[in-house]
Amino acid sequence: MIAGILSKSLALLALVIGLATGPAAAQSGGPISLSEADLADIARVEAYLNRIDTLESRFVQFAGAAAAEGQIYLSRPREMRIEYDPPTPVLMVASGRMLMFYDSALKQTSFLPVNRTPAAFFLRDNINLTDGLTITDFQRGPGSLRITLVEAENPEAGSISLVLEDQPLRLVKWQIVDLQGQQVEVVLLEPRFGVDLDDDLFDLVDPNVLARDSLDN
Repeated sequence: MIAGILSKSLALLALVIGLATGPAAAQSGGPISLSEADLADIARVEAYLNRIDTLESRFVQFAGAAAAEGQIYLSRPREMRIEYDPPTPVLMVASGRMLMFYDSALKQTSFLPVNRTPAAFFLRDNINLTDGLTITDFQRGPGSLRITLVEAENPEAGSISLVLEDQPLRLVKWQIVDLQGQQVEVVLLEPRFGVDLDDDLFDLVDPNVLARDSLDN
């Protein structure tokens, strides 16, 4: 149940991410042949992603006909926080090897290893798009690049696509196909890179415990 909620909530950067099965995976195909120009652009993307140390951004997430908004904070390579606006009752905080998932409607908190969630991709020490991953599609558009990836050892699991503006490079959105074959798209709204972030944003403190402590005091 939690894994399903994670896939739909984030597909963030579930990077990577319980991916998809069935028709969606079949469409992603196998590894593609990359030209020297393609490899050069992919190397540029890897270098760009690895240069990102902090990120603060509003985002909007689309899943079918549903949409949700929120705030994302990223401090690579170990920390991430995703806050959804009401009425979506979800808070996710990743720090080190653990991710906390809190559902304020149910008052339920769960802790999961980061490497079992979408956040794993962005929180790698070194982002290498061919390390444990296979590139199944690479597209250039007017001032944009799109890279689609699957897990090398489990290509039938699903896919994630990164979409970046080019000249200069800037991450603008990602798309993930979840285990049910549904597509989730997360679009960053006016992202700010290289900003100072409060360490308290990434505390793995159960909100239920904070609430009880507040009542006791």
